[in-house]
Amino acid sequence: MLVHHYLEYYARTTPEAPCFSHHDTSISYGKLDELANQLGNGLLDLGVEKGQRVAILGENSIEHGLWFMAASKVGAVAVPLNYRLAPAELAFIINDSNTRVLFVLQGMEDTLEALRGQLPAGIAIITQQQPDSLHWQEWVNRFPPSAPAVETHRDEPFFQLYTSGTTGNPKGVVTSHFNILQLTMMNVIATPQRPHAGSAGIVCAPLFHIGGAGSAIAGIYNGQHTLLHRSFDPVQVLDDMEQYPVTSIFMVPAMIMAVLQVPGVEERDFGKLQTIFYGASPISETVLRRALEVFQCEFVQMYGMTETTGTVVHLTPADHRRALAGKPELLRSCGRPSVGAQVKVVDTQGEEVETGEVGEIWVKSDTNMLCYYNLPEATAANLTDGWVHTGDAGYLDEEGYLYLKDRIKDMVVSGGENIYPVEVENTLARLEAVADVAVIGVPDDKFGEALLAFVVTKPGMQLDVEEMIEFCRDKIAGYKIPRQLEIVEELPRNPSGKILKKVLREPYWEGVNRGIG
Repeated sequence: MLVHHYLEYYARTTPEAPCFSHHDTSISYGKLDELANQLGNGLLDLGVEKGQRVAILGENSIEHGLWFMAASKVGAVAVPLNYRLAPAELAFIINDSNTRVLFVLQGMEDTLEALRGQLPAGIAIITQQQPDSLHWQEWVNRFPPSAPAVETHRDEPFFQLYTSGTTGNPKGVVTSHFNILQLTMMNVIATPQRPHAGSAGIVCAPLFHIGGAGSAIAGIYNGQHTLLHRSFDPVQVLDDMEQYPVTSIFMVPAMIMAVLQVPGVEERDFGKLQTIFYGASPISETVLRRALEVFQCEFVQMYGMTETTGTVVHLTPADHRRALAGKPELLRSCGRPSVGAQVKVVDTQGEEVETGEVGEIWVKSDTNMLCYYNLPEATAANLTDGWVHTGDAGYLDEEGYLYLKDRIKDMVVSGGENIYPVEVENTLARLEAVADVAVIGVPDDKFGEALLAFVVTKPGMQLDVEEMIEFCRDKIAGYKIPRQLEIVEELPRNPSGKILKKVLREPYWEGVNRGIG
């Protein structure tokens, strides 16, 4: 079974049912399948072969869904790009993935201009209105709506999502059709009030994240009407919850907080809403109790990563009720393994530790990635006998609940975005005034974590926050830019010269129950 088979099923059985809506535009299952066939045939006409990469650049759109399904039909691999990245970062990903076709949505015109000259030779560029490119509507309409005749196996790649690496360069995480379909099945089983045809779901997380892309695919898997939001807007979320039969939504806790702050939220009608899924960072008991009071629905916390195709551990609605009935420490847990998933905690030798002992979290699941694209050494280092090394430190309690304690890798999670400090440090090191630099994540009420830069300045030179921010603005994505700066005389280091970030973090995380998303 392949990802697009679910689209084809609903296109046959309920062709007029809405599949995706994007603000004022809607498309049915039947029409989406027809256009995906046309697009698939168009990709074949451009010479796209099985396993080749096709990328899409822009904010959330119906076109993303089309490209995902068309890629599935012809055995190509969809690469949704993070439109927030700087042009140099995007150029690296497009070249690293050997992208054969790039589709650029409206609003990305300036980015495309900045990319020209940095793209691989022979790449086909498709836009909605730009010169020196194929024009989207005119081009796709040339091709027949018959299903492309391409044989694809469930274990072949479907998605390639990029995640930052500790070397400073992003890594392409390759996931298969089977990985995606197992993810949808695992999430459905973990949800007592399951999504179904006739219901609606909101996707306001970006489609270049597994949280957004996975939710969009899950909507098709369930025959739902998926409301795609161009970007997160708390008022639009509330409006759609009232206007449509929305039964489920995925949000990071920062989004939940933003929605709760909309004036008049208590007077809204959420009678149809059944489940709020959240993840990427912990939720406080105060926010959860307020959300339960306002939304009157069930909550499911989700823990996973791009390398596990998303969620592999769930804190279920029953766990939330138990937490609020006298076991609040469960809210600091991310739950227990999903159906078919295994979790273990190991020491530096890869040996399992005792219950309650902290070590690195390893995960084995049918959702585990195939590999890092063209990085066999990194793949081997992160996959051992089918176990993904998460890079997160934590422990399991007597009941099998997983608790996260720290990040073995230095990744920071801010507002649901994964940020590796080394990328930021490499950028800040280019500042003339900087002699030494270290970046850490510190607690933040809104985003879970925020970046703080420690800088040792060169003799006689100065640096302030505004100068730092302005320097970074065109070099790295906005969410990676630190908004806090501390000038220090020196950075703590061990005898081998490695910066002791634990020492830098300690004063900020002291007394915080959970220091990791």
